[in-house]
Amino acid sequence: MNEVAYAKTPDGTQVAYQVLESERRGGAGNDIVMISGGLFPMEVFEDDPGCVRLLDGLRSIGKVVVFDRRGLGVSDPIIDWERPILDQWADDVCAVVSASGVREPTVFAWDGYGIATRFAANHPDQLRNLVLHHPFMVPEEVWDDWIAIRRAHFRQNIDGSADQFLMQIAPSRATDASFQEWYARAGRVGASPTTASRIWESVLNSRPDAQLLEHVRTPTLVLLRRENAYVPAEAARLAAEHIVGAEVVELEGADHFPFLGEVDEVLAEVAEFVMGERRVPPPERIIAALMFTDLVASTERVASVGDSNWRSVLDRHDRTVRSAVENCGGIVVKTTGDGVLALLRSAGSAVRAAERVRESLATDGLAVRIGIHVGDVDWRGADISGVAVHIAARTMAIASTGKIVVTASVVTSVVGESVAFESLGDHELKGVGGSWELFQVANVEKDTS
Repeated sequence: MNEVAYAKTPDGTQVAYQVLESERRGGAGNDIVMISGGLFPMEVFEDDPGCVRLLDGLRSIGKVVVFDRRGLGVSDPIIDWERPILDQWADDVCAVVSASGVREPTVFAWDGYGIATRFAANHPDQLRNLVLHHPFMVPEEVWDDWIAIRRAHFRQNIDGSADQFLMQIAPSRATDASFQEWYARAGRVGASPTTASRIWESVLNSRPDAQLLEHVRTPTLVLLRRENAYVPAEAARLAAEHIVGAEVVELEGADHFPFLGEVDEVLAEVAEFVMGERRVPPPERIIAALMFTDLVASTERVASVGDSNWRSVLDRHDRTVRSAVENCGGIVVKTTGDGVLALLRSAGSAVRAAERVRESLATDGLAVRIGIHVGDVDWRGADISGVAVHIAARTMAIASTGKIVVTASVVTSVVGESVAFESLGDHELKGVGGSWELFQVANVEKDTS
C-alpha cells in the first residue's frame, strides 16, 4: 500500500488519499483522480486482480490519485448528517485535487450517483476531462419505484446476504468464492453497517439533478455496458443527454463496475479520450495449470431431456466443477457452454480437482472428459489467454469419455506425487505446432481394506 496522506476540507474533515506514480515517461498533463463506487476503501484495491488491472492501466496513462471519501476507510467519519452526503463527498474531491498537487486532472468516476458531476459543475477550473462509468438519470415518474428496489438491495448487502445483489452488479464473478470473500472484506473495512445504512439513505434521498448535469462544461466521456442489469443502459444514456457535448461509448458486458469484466476495453477508451491513443498495460504473465472440462454427448442429452432440464444438468456440472476447483485452491475462469476453463496453482492440484470432478459427476450419471496443461498464460483482470490455453483445450479434445488427458508438462510437474499416468503416444494438436506426447491419468484401484 502506498503512503497515505491527508487533505483537509473547509469544514476540517481529514480525507485520506494516495498518489500512485505513473508508469509512463512524460505523463505530465494526464493525471487522473479516481472516484470509486460503492463504499470500497482504497485499502482493498490491491487485493483484487481486476482492481489491480484497472489501476495499472490508469497508471500507464499518468499519475493516479485514489482516496477514501469521508466516512470510509481511513478518512474521518461523517459528522454532519443533515447536509447531503454527495455534496460533502464533492468537497472531498476538491480537497484531494488541491492537496495532491495534480493540475487539471482527468476525473474518472464510477460512483454513478453524481459526486464527479457535482465537482465538475462547481469547480470547472480544477479538472481537464471527465470520464463517467455508468452515470444514471431516472425519469421522475419511476424514481420512487427505482429507489425502492435499490433500498432493498442495499439492505440485503448490509445484512450480509449479498448473493442476489452480486448477481446484479458483478455477474461475471458473483459465484467466484475469492471475489465473494474480497467483496465481504471490502464492506467490513469500508464502513460499519450503521454508517453504511445512513450513507445510503442520504445518497438515495438525493435525486439525480438534470440542471446540475447541464452545468457541466468539461469535456466528458460516458462509458456504459449494454447488459448492465443494475443500471440499465438507457439510464446512462439519459444522463449523457443532459451533459453538453458528452461522448458516449457503449461496451459489451453486464458488470456494473469497471474493474470487472473486460477491464481493458474500459482502459482503452479512457486512454484514447485522455491521450488520443488506445493504450492498455501489458498482460501479467504467470505459470499455471489449466484445466478444461467437457460434458460428453451433450447434444444427445439435450435432445433426450429437453432444454429446461438440460440447463439444470449444466448448472449441476458447473457447481460440481467450481466446488472441486476451489477446494483445490483454483478458480473457474469461464464457462464454455458444456464445460469450464479453470486455473490452478499446480499440476498436482489440477489432477486432484479433475479426479474429484469426474467422480462427483459420475455419481449423477454424467460423463466428462478433461484436459490439463501447465504453461505460461497472460493474465488480464479476470480472464486469461495465450498458447497454453489452446494446448489445454486441444488436449481435452483428445480425451475419451471419462478420461483425464494431460501433457508431458503435467507429468513432469507431479513427480513424487501418488498419481500414475499411461502414455498415449505423440499427437498433433490442431492449431498448435509440433508433436505432443500426451498421457492419460491411470485408473488406480483404491484400497478399501
